Amino acid sequence: MSRRSLFHIGAGTGIAHFTILPARAATEFRLTHPAEVTHPVHTEAEKMARRIQDRTSGEVRIRIFPSNALGSPVEAAQQTRLGAIDLILCNPANLEALSRTIAVINQPYQFDSYEHAHRVLDVTARDWLSQQLRTAGFTWIANFEWGFRALSNSRRPVDTPADVQGLKLRVPPELAIKAAFEALGANIQTIAFQEVYLALSNKTVDGQDNPIGTTYAAKFFEVQSHIALTRHIYAPIMFLANPRSWNRLKDEQREIFIEEATAAGNAARAGVRNQEEFYLAEMQKTGVAITRPDVAPFRDKMGPAYEQLRRALGEEVSKTWSSFVEAGRGTA
Repeated sequence: MSRRSLFHIGAGTGIAHFTILPARAATEFRLTHPAEVTHPVHTEAEKMARRIQDRTSGEVRIRIFPSNALGSPVEAAQQTRLGAIDLILCNPANLEALSRTIAVINQPYQFDSYEHAHRVLDVTARDWLSQQLRTAGFTWIANFEWGFRALSNSRRPVDTPADVQGLKLRVPPELAIKAAFEALGANIQTIAFQEVYLALSNKTVDGQDNPIGTTYAAKFFEVQSHIALTRHIYAPIMFLANPRSWNRLKDEQREIFIEEATAAGNAARAGVRNQEEFYLAEMQKTGVAITRPDVAPFRDKMGPAYEQLRRALGEEVSKTWSSFVEAGRGTA
């Protein structure tokens, strides 16, 4: 039988010899985070999403919702745990309602430097934190960051702990930050982030604390005259997934995801650090005075804060975490 005859037989019997398989549908994820679109966390997340899509031949796609587009960080964390959102980049302090243990990451003056913080989160405490997050209902993928928090105010420069005493400060609803400023003698008020600019402008409060990039992006410096690099709390960003969403991926896709997320997190960390001095210089041009106080006297005032946190976290958790922090100091 000729090849032409075979062709006609195949054509006459429809799909006897040729089957057209449907294209594989892409696995689509929704990722939310609180950063502005110019922040390194967002720009690196965008690059990560493109690389993951390219490396999986379009089988894994990520749609990013920045600037709290899907709700406040606390609300978004709860929605990610439930599975309504697949992925989230969030400060672990936003998980306090779901896992009190995670609050250990935000204790004041526990990290000596960015390198020290990275070693603890990436190495010495990695397995322990991963288990705490699993218990809370999350899969931990990688680490990004906000950076060390700084204090701004409209009344006076801050060079010593005594300069903080009596200041009216806005704080987020985070135990560690409240405890730290109470220990320094500040009068604290919890105000939603979207209301902070107005509260600073109309003098409801004298000041606020945030990483330098956040203070710049939110334009708080427009209604503040002083910024002190108190470095009182290091604020990481954890890249988390809903476990059911994560398990939709094949093993090789998860490997790609982890590789690209880790690379993006490291790039975001570098971006945050590189931009800090630029942001400070830009704010100085508007008349904001910058001080760089010695942090040791501030740390010495943290006894009441540490005691409050020990009571909230439990003695065993506090001791376990302290061992990871100390081990991070000795890890080259």
